[in-house]
Formats: sequence, C-alpha cells, structure tokens
Amino acid sequence: MTRIVFVANSIDEMGGAQRVVHHLAQELSLSGFDVDVIGIVPHGAGHQFIESPAYRQFTLGDRPSPARDDLQGTADLRAMCVKNLESALTDGPPGIIVAAQLWALEHVLEVPHSTWHVIGQYHSSFEAARSNGDLERAMAAAAQIDAFVLLTQADADRFTASGLNNTRAIGNAVPFFPKLPAALASQTITYLGRLSREKGPTFLLRAWEMIAPDFPQWKIQFVGDGPDGQSVREMAAALSSGADRVHFVDPVIDAKSILLASSVVALPSLVEGFPLVLTEAMACGVPCVVSDCSDGVRALVEDGVTGVLVGRGDARWLADGLARVMADPHFAARLADAGRARAAKLLPGVVTAQWKQLFAEVAR
Repeated sequence: MTRIVFVANSIDEMGGAQRVVHHLAQELSLSGFDVDVIGIVPHGAGHQFIESPAYRQFTLGDRPSPARDDLQGTADLRAMCVKNLESALTDGPPGIIVAAQLWALEHVLEVPHSTWHVIGQYHSSFEAARSNGDLERAMAAAAQIDAFVLLTQADADRFTASGLNNTRAIGNAVPFFPKLPAALASQTITYLGRLSREKGPTFLLRAWEMIAPDFPQWKIQFVGDGPDGQSVREMAAALSSGADRVHFVDPVIDAKSILLASSVVALPSLVEGFPLVLTEAMACGVPCVVSDCSDGVRALVEDGVTGVLVGRGDARWLADGLARVMADPHFAARLADAGRARAAKLLPGVVTAQWKQLFAEVAR
C-alpha cells in the first residue's frame, strides 16, 4: 500500500486549496492508498471538509503564524513545524509527499526526504506567480522535486519555458455533481468567495449599481468574508441604487446548497488559478459571468457557450455581461447546460486517475 502524505499551509481553513486536498485525500484513501493530511499551522476556523474521513489528519504547529515583524516567533514556529514534520514522515514507510502550496513545499524541503518522492502544487496561475513574487520561490523549490503540478497545460508550458523540466498539468476535481441542476428561478446573483481586493468584489458592486434599476426583482448576495469585508459592506450600503437588495452571508462549507439556489454566479476576480467555485457553479448548472483573468478560467469558460467572459477590472463590461444573462432566460439555460457538461469532465474519478498515473511515473 503506497503511503501518500499531503502537506498544506493549513488544513482547517475554508479555502479552495484546502478543499481540494481533503477531497483528493478521501478519493485516494477509498481507492487503497495510505493517506495522511498534514497542516503546517492551525488556521483557527476548524472546518471539517469530509464528514467521515478515511485518512489521518493533524497539524504541526500549535499556533497560527505570528505577525510578520515577530521574527523570533516566526523562527521558533518554523523550527517546531520542521521538527514535527520530520517526526511525522519517519512514523511509517516512505512514499510520496504532495506539497499543496509553496510555503508547505518549502517546509518539506527543510526535512530529510531523500527516500521520498516529492510532488509540488501551485494553485494559481503563472501570471499570478510572476506578479506576486511567487515565481522565484516556485522555480527554486520546484527544481528540487520530482514533479510540479499546475492547473492548466498553458501554465505548465509557461513554467517549462522559464526553465522547469518537471511540470505536469492536472486540474482540480469538482467535489460534487448534483443529480438535478439549479432551477434558476431565484433571481439571485451570487458571489461566493473571499472578500479581498484580488477577488474583485468592489467591481461587482459597481456593476450591480449600474444594472439594479433595470432588474427590480433581482438581488445579489456576497457569501464569504475577508480582510476587505467591512469596506465592501460600507460600499454596498452607500450605493446609489440597489443597496437594499445587497445581502451578506457568512462563509459556508456547503457551497452546493448556496449555488443550487442561485440564478447567476459572478466571479469578478483580478487573479485566479483554476477557480473551484467556478467548477462547482457549472456542476450545479448555474450560468457564470467571469472575468478573463487566468488560463484556468479560459480553460473552463468559452465565451457565450459555457459562460460569459468579461474584461478584468471592468465594471461596465461586468454589468453588461450580467445583464445579458439576467435578461434572457433561454441564453442562461444554454450556458447552464453547456457549463454542466464541461464540469462533468472534472468528476473526481477522472482527476484521481490522473494523480494515480503521476504517482506511478514518479515512483518508477
């Protein structure tokens, strides 16, 4: 029985990378692998992604990451996590480590791992890595491991062109695929995600302000929270139109129920990888209006066929895209059907088979 150890920055945070790790770990466990899921530090949210996990899970650190200026606290915590990771890896036979994020991969590379095969993942795009400072870190870390997994072939090709010769492309599986799609009767636009600048909630509010007068029966809901939560709420309250139809909902584990009760999903992000919320919405049969912000988005959305693509950071374009879907139920239904068919290609069994193939390749 091959041992697989997933290592992520945290494993209890309500993030896309965490959900992907837990669902993939469950699939692999149920198909015969011996799986551990390890978080570097606790996040504090304590989310349980799988009701009855078939894998073991634990966290290395005893506290969240300290403030950036607490250098001693950072050093002490890192030393603890590295020591505990080394103990965890030696508590059983060697196998394959999957480091789900760069910070986690950097911890893995600090412990003895010569008897292990190591696979790294990057959950954003090459463009994002180049702009946010991750590219240099990714190139340095990925050069030392067996394989570096990107979410699209286009991103893998760009990392390869930059000098890596061990890239692979495996998209994220959609964690659910309801038997019946959304009814699209609620006249609700849904934003599901973190309330932070890079996710673009302010552009969505501006777009809503433009179209709200023309769609008096519609409402919009922001499901999630984040560092910009308060400012987004204040901006919503100050809108010149539609402010009374903007609702805020706390983060949820059960994204499926939210999506099935939606009529349109808006994804106005400035930066994305292979957005899990997008594949989930498509699986639920909800038409999506999405900013053209990554190769992952373009791999999922063919404009006017499986969704509507709009210019990144362009509130007017976003407003027009939303209005186009809201005003034409037949168009919305066609998008929903085609999007659901696209999401069916990302069912867990399909994606897990790709991971098994990669495991076999690196273990040769």
